[in-house]
Amino acid sequence: MSAAPETQAAPAAAVPAVNEPAQSQTAGSNPAPETPAGATESTSAKNIELELPMSAADGLIQKPFARPLDTAKPTPPAKLQPDQQAKYNEVFKTVSEWTALPTTSAKNAPTAPLTDSERMFLTRECILRYLRASKWNVSEATTRLQRTLTWRREYGVEKLTADYISIENETGKQVILGYDIEGRPCLYLIPSKQNTETSDRQIEHLVFMLERVIDLMGPDQETLALLVNFKETKSGQNASIGQAKQTLNFLQNHYPERMGRALVINSK
Repeated sequence: MSAAPETQAAPAAAVPAVNEPAQSQTAGSNPAPETPAGATESTSAKNIELELPMSAADGLIQKPFARPLDTAKPTPPAKLQPDQQAKYNEVFKTVSEWTALPTTSAKNAPTAPLTDSERMFLTRECILRYLRASKWNVSEATTRLQRTLTWRREYGVEKLTADYISIENETGKQVILGYDIEGRPCLYLIPSKQNTETSDRQIEHLVFMLERVIDLMGPDQETLALLVNFKETKSGQNASIGQAKQTLNFLQNHYPERMGRALVINSK
């Protein structure tokens, strides 16, 4: 097996903004933005785009750029030292020999062959992220990679669909919109728009959106920008302690080195 390069979409916008997006398309949501009387959807979308800044020359930036700036580039990764390259080679050799992995985290769980998408997951960039997160401990990085692939199987990450998730995002409580100054795609969380009761699907919604944000990462981009706006959030709309622990667990263990920037506003 050889690790294949990640297939990534080209960036669509660049933003360092933290303001709550007023009108935006939300992944997994059913309702479309309101269209003025007599206007088509395409006309409405075009009008919204015209309201967005086109360059830094437009003044104080409070909204996403309509197009990515040429200067919105991720910071180049540092060149590997000889010992780091040797450790990467060791992990790469190990994962290249994997033919099957456990289907669940249970002891003595049955195994199943690696799928093409799982092989595609094991890119050079992915292996290096796990090595950095493991402080370049080869054994730990290898174990964590295996556990992540097993978790993705058990959790059903690839089976989460927009139709299944759509009810969670009907109010736009999670929005993927724009890119920051280093080309990171931005994920907005708006707790005040909470519309469902506490359930596992709320966590699945976040996983689904994280996967979509990763899909939107451009070439050489490995991290995202998270922007949380607590404006008008009422008691009971925030995640429960149990949900917070569950979220922290899968972010640390299965999405290491993915958080490039996190901003929180209106937290009081």
